[in-house]
Amino acid sequence: MLIGFASRRRMNVPPRIGFDAGPAQSPYSGIGQYVRQLFPAMLQINSSIEWVGFSPTKQTTSLNGLEPKASLTIKPPKRRWLPSWIGGSHESLDLFHGTNFKAPNYGQKKTVLTIHDLWLERYPEYSKKLLGQRLSSWKTRRAAIQAEKIIAVSQFSKKEIHEVFGIPQERIAVIYHGCSRDMFPDGDENKWNEVRSRLGLSDRAFILFVGGAEPRKNYHVLFEAMAQSPRLIREFSLIAIGDESVRGSSLRQTAHALGLSDVVQCPGLLSTADLRLVYSHAAVLVFPSLYEGFGIPLLEAMACGTPIITGQETALPEVAGDAALYINVQDAEHLRTMLEKLIDDSNLQEQLRNKGLERVKQFTWERAARETLAVYEEMCCS
Repeated sequence: MLIGFASRRRMNVPPRIGFDAGPAQSPYSGIGQYVRQLFPAMLQINSSIEWVGFSPTKQTTSLNGLEPKASLTIKPPKRRWLPSWIGGSHESLDLFHGTNFKAPNYGQKKTVLTIHDLWLERYPEYSKKLLGQRLSSWKTRRAAIQAEKIIAVSQFSKKEIHEVFGIPQERIAVIYHGCSRDMFPDGDENKWNEVRSRLGLSDRAFILFVGGAEPRKNYHVLFEAMAQSPRLIREFSLIAIGDESVRGSSLRQTAHALGLSDVVQCPGLLSTADLRLVYSHAAVLVFPSLYEGFGIPLLEAMACGTPIITGQETALPEVAGDAALYINVQDAEHLRTMLEKLIDDSNLQEQLRNKGLERVKQFTWERAARETLAVYEEMCCS
């Protein structure tokens, strides 16, 4: 159902919806992908809405694929703490959607806030903030309490928001991410050879890890599992995608300490086209994250036909379903056993590929767009 906003329609005035467009500027983050994929999908479904995307920079022409058009304006936020008559902000919005934990007041009648996860509320010791996570957590809690509706990206995140912030469950809608259409099985060997050569990757079979040195992505357990297995070291390299050093943790230093310097390869952050080829040629994706509100790499791997080993906690089983093997993410020996089991069983590999390719069809940005528009309809008509 297309969004109606009955009261505005009766006056022949299009509804005016603002949103935080800033994350779209980040080409590699999950929240950046959320904004770049969700809002164009909503614009395509419904052209009767007047959209205003607020970007914290002066860039108002294009935000990595989120281009202004007749129904969409990109503008920098005004100084909210000043009265409108001297440069403050008053946008007369029917609704504002905070896409990245924050929901500033631009004069909107209603507010919807997306909370992707509560990782740093649960593990504040990993905060990068100079004064710690306490102030940011307080701001997120306040925004959640003040918003009329919260969007969680999984049932797990809904449960977390309810438990940590005390938000009634009826005020939290669960809307899953979609998978980019740029992710699909890509067996082009010429393109793969070019990417492999350009990135300096070996021609060995490889195990894939996506998440970089971020502590919660838990790369240590995979490195330890590899170090325990002479067979895995002999037959496979390990490609670790993402930032090489984060929060005092280093992929290369850990690899060196475990005697894996010749095994682990760290090509950094990759373009979508390169990442698609890496997924498509991997023997397996290992995603042993300690905490995920969703887990976009699981969708990407399933879409590319990559078998998956992942954790049995947080939102990971909710996303991967029966298309993955599950491990205790604290147990390197368990992971080693599952890796060796998978590489020995070609039938199991094929089963996981087929299940993944089928399951990922449930996760589309069109579905997410329609469900988000339904939340807007509910808010603006209540």
